[in-house]
Amino acid sequence: MKHFFLTLGALMMSAHLFAQIFTTPGDGSEWTLTRLAQTEGSGVSLSSDGQHFIMSNDVTISAPDRFVLEPGAVVAMANDVRFSILGPAVMEGGEAKALFCPVDDEAQPYGLWMEGEERVTLHNVAFNGAGLSAHVSGGMDITGCSFVNHNGRSASYALNMGPDKSDYHVWNCLFQNCVRSAMGSGANISVSLLVEDCTFEYNGTSNGNYPQLNLTVGESVVLRRNAVIGDRSHTKVGGVVVANLMGLAGEHNTLFEDNIVKDNRFGIATYLEQKATYRNNLIAFNDTETNPMQGGSGINIYDPYASQEARLEGNYIENNLWGVTIQGGKNVNLGKTEDPSAEDYNPGRNTFYNNGFDGAVYDLYNNSTNTVYAQGNYWKTALTQDEAGIEAVIFHKADDATLGEVVYKPWSTEDQTAVEAVETSPSQPSEIYTAAGQKITSLRKGLNIVKRGNKVVKVLN
Repeated sequence: MKHFFLTLGALMMSAHLFAQIFTTPGDGSEWTLTRLAQTEGSGVSLSSDGQHFIMSNDVTISAPDRFVLEPGAVVAMANDVRFSILGPAVMEGGEAKALFCPVDDEAQPYGLWMEGEERVTLHNVAFNGAGLSAHVSGGMDITGCSFVNHNGRSASYALNMGPDKSDYHVWNCLFQNCVRSAMGSGANISVSLLVEDCTFEYNGTSNGNYPQLNLTVGESVVLRRNAVIGDRSHTKVGGVVVANLMGLAGEHNTLFEDNIVKDNRFGIATYLEQKATYRNNLIAFNDTETNPMQGGSGINIYDPYASQEARLEGNYIENNLWGVTIQGGKNVNLGKTEDPSAEDYNPGRNTFYNNGFDGAVYDLYNNSTNTVYAQGNYWKTALTQDEAGIEAVIFHKADDATLGEVVYKPWSTEDQTAVEAVETSPSQPSEIYTAAGQKITSLRKGLNIVKRGNKVVKVLN
């Protein structure tokens, strides 16, 4: 089987240099892979065993033609080949999952390009060694999909989202071993985004300065119940960035809730103007950066233009080079307990433990001129739970008169994330495919989970 694909792939890569793009007529007709394979000159054929479709050159489904993906279909694509769907589409991969992959071990296809006005649901579709560049103005619902071994040909992201002002929901998906970032959009493209119950593992295999999630602000960007786990050998790859680098106008709300972010160069960073909320996240061991002056924060709030508002509540922040670093910002609130009826009331309940390097502790570093409230938190690193002990783990005006003060009194007298149970999470199967479309089931490495009741509060090495 492998020999067949290697031989056929070599022939098709040569043919691809001379083949023209096949384009459907744009008359409102319906197309499937089977129909393409039955159409002379399409560049799509059925393998000799009848198990795979082979795409040897670029194919475009013109609008308003409709494309229907056949459940369980495997599409083996030649080098640089792009399959473009410009109109309405039904993308149901079925229980066995549909698959887009290289035709052989040498091919690096572009993958799938989608655009159009109607909202698209992409369900149970696997991309192995190919990407999805989506520019659907109606937005997309992407569920039960996997993006593995993205080669970087389609974009810097395995899932590239647009256009501006579109809306995406990504749920229960796996992003693994992608050469750069798992997902993102252009710096000038504001996408509303909901990402829930997804796993991001070991992305950034080129070890460049690409976070696993490289996102631009949107009207609403929500990351909830995701795991973002880094490969500790990739010392240049961060966890999550949500940025407003182009100064995009409008209201930008960002929420991180109940996520696990572990073993990256840094944990989560919000850059420039937005309203960012960090709630009940576990952010630990993001310390792979070799130079602490260039990264290593569990949470980094960067905004020299004083336009970002940030609120942190109930987070567990452990064993990062820096716990929370504040570089500018308009209003950063890690806990404000003085008036429970106040609009900016925040109970705090963040726990800081063992963030620092070279024997120094930096649980909270206020590298701005602003007064920052951080009341109601538990400073677990402090040798004594008193003013002197807590001062030793915070860097602010008391340490450098040019900086703003951190108001940390009153503090919490108990660990808000007290351990009640320890268990090892079950290894979850990940569907991995060979270039020839053969499915391999491998088990994810189990994580040691510390829980308080039903709430995950800590990940152990």
